[in-house]
Amino acid sequence: MSIFSFFKKQKETIDIKVPEIPSKFISKANDDEIYFERAEYSENQFDLDDCFNAKTKAERILEALQVFEAKEKALLHKYYFLKLFARVASRDSKYNEKMLTIDKQVNRMKRIHDEIKKRADILKYVQDDEAFDYSELFVKINDLFDFGRVLSTQLNDIQKQYYHNLKIATYSICKDKTYQELEQLIKDTNEMIQEYKSAQEAYDFIYYNSGELVVQTVKALVEAIEESGIKSYIDAYPFKYFLPSDDVVVLRFAEWIDLFNKLLYVFRTSNRIDFKSVQPFSEYYRELEKRYMIMLIYNEMGMKQ
Repeated sequence: MSIFSFFKKQKETIDIKVPEIPSKFISKANDDEIYFERAEYSENQFDLDDCFNAKTKAERILEALQVFEAKEKALLHKYYFLKLFARVASRDSKYNEKMLTIDKQVNRMKRIHDEIKKRADILKYVQDDEAFDYSELFVKINDLFDFGRVLSTQLNDIQKQYYHNLKIATYSICKDKTYQELEQLIKDTNEMIQEYKSAQEAYDFIYYNSGELVVQTVKALVEAIEESGIKSYIDAYPFKYFLPSDDVVVLRFAEWIDLFNKLLYVFRTSNRIDFKSVQPFSEYYRELEKRYMIMLIYNEMGMKQ
């Protein structure tokens, strides 16, 4: 069977129970548990006062850039997380305007950062006797810190105002991803939802038509673990660890959460295997994760109603 044979809409109808509506018993994460620790900006102070030659000045500039880039990654992680769950936001008349402003600010920050990095790359070729305006570049870097600090505050304010008590499951699936992976998930989930009339219709399709994909994903994962030859992994994670049987028609939403909690745990504890590069598992998992993300989005939408 082709990997992609079940990625398309199925025409047959299964006469089983109607998909469950979003449930209000699912655990939620408090506002202060989600992402605030990822993008808090402390007051970093960098200067060149104790740098007296090209080498030490270049090192200080590159050090400052490294610190900023760590903060930028955290900030962009929060930004793309909020974008991924934009359908969940408790919107008012100003939400779209605020997010559009944030979009422009993020693009501006990226552009300025790229320009500074290009300028900083020249430092490796600068000798003591060459002219280079270190102070000008350093001012731009400190301005970039200020820009990021303001943007981080704006994102925190938007989260507090429009994203209330997201589920812990929503946080868990995203917290260890890079912002680039979140950006790709936004693209993938939007493309799938747009194939349907609504998020609910997409949810219904996923609910009824993911059993085979679930089984194939778990089987491929178990095969990857077995092929690794690592006995501790093989003993700990047989097929039955993930699913009671390979006869899966539908999974309740709580069962989706349970399965992904197990998958994420295995990824964390089996780091001697690069699952992202293992085929066909990585292909199956990407599709399953996209569907799970839509399940989360739909259920979060139900929670705000």
